Amino acid sequence: MSESFAQMPELRRSSPTEELRWSIDHITGGVYRATANNSGTAFLVTPEGIVLADPLNPEFSAWLKEEFESRFGVPVRYVVYSHHHWDHASGGEVFAATARFVGHANMHGYLEMPPASTALSQVIGQYEPVAALDSNGDGVVDGNEIPVDFQRFPGSRQSQFGAFDADEDGVLSGAEVVRGPLTYVRPPDITYSDEIEISLGGKRVNLAWVGEINHSSDTSLITFPDDDVMLIVDYVSGRLPNREMDYELGQFEEWMTAIRVTEELAQDFEFVATGHGPVGTWEVVRAWREYLEKLQDEVSAGIAAGQTLAEMQRDIKMEEYSHWEGFDWIDENVLGMYHFLTD
Repeated sequence: MSESFAQMPELRRSSPTEELRWSIDHITGGVYRATANNSGTAFLVTPEGIVLADPLNPEFSAWLKEEFESRFGVPVRYVVYSHHHWDHASGGEVFAATARFVGHANMHGYLEMPPASTALSQVIGQYEPVAALDSNGDGVVDGNEIPVDFQRFPGSRQSQFGAFDADEDGVLSGAEVVRGPLTYVRPPDITYSDEIEISLGGKRVNLAWVGEINHSSDTSLITFPDDDVMLIVDYVSGRLPNREMDYELGQFEEWMTAIRVTEELAQDFEFVATGHGPVGTWEVVRAWREYLEKLQDEVSAGIAAGQTLAEMQRDIKMEEYSHWEGFDWIDENVLGMYHFLTD
């Protein structure tokens, strides 16, 4: 067995600003963990170059590129995407001069402009309610209403606004706001349907499609089989579910099937990393599955007892998970599970 992650000598450099916590840590062999605040990814270093999973955001990727050059002296040859969401995928352009980009074929559809009828009541990026941006209630977003979350992208608010304003009419429609941050996601030039293997410097990186799940139907499970590392992003996490509980997308059973399959596969890997949370073992997948099954059981019991949603949110506390990051999302988790079971 290789030396455990906790025992590895620390290879950490703080970010240039106090607010941003960026680091690189050695996992095992040629595989490293890169972390930007509460989001993380992994990369493989070989004599022929680097395979980077998920370039996170442009600012972090620019810092990461400098670190790669100073630490390893080889360029990024492949960027492999777990899925299209901008908080994991928007930094790829930094590596465009040397890298190929790999993702599931469904990713292209997500990067297209949404229908013109898309309303501001939909969700911006992944977190911000678009309607809350329309501070003057005129049904569109002007240059002063771009959210703080977008400040991680290059340039000023004005330049960001210009990048989002596809029809250059001076305001952002619902479609433009929803797509806005995806403007920074470089599309994959290598796509696959079921699985694909990337080889570089005598090492392999594998991507496997996890199916039509609610979080995103272009999600890939990424593994580094020669170094015994698995990377799972967002459909399993090291925190309580957040957007994963998006009941409007349905597909709860498909999601649970993907989790169970991943749990079985993960038992063959010594290290399991997620897109949010520390590096651990396959047990992080088991814990996630058990949480969702317990939540499903408690909400099902509440429905059978004739409780209202508000009563279930009052009564279902699941305090044994209070040490998990995101425990304050428990009411939203009950809401999501309620709709999964009743809609």
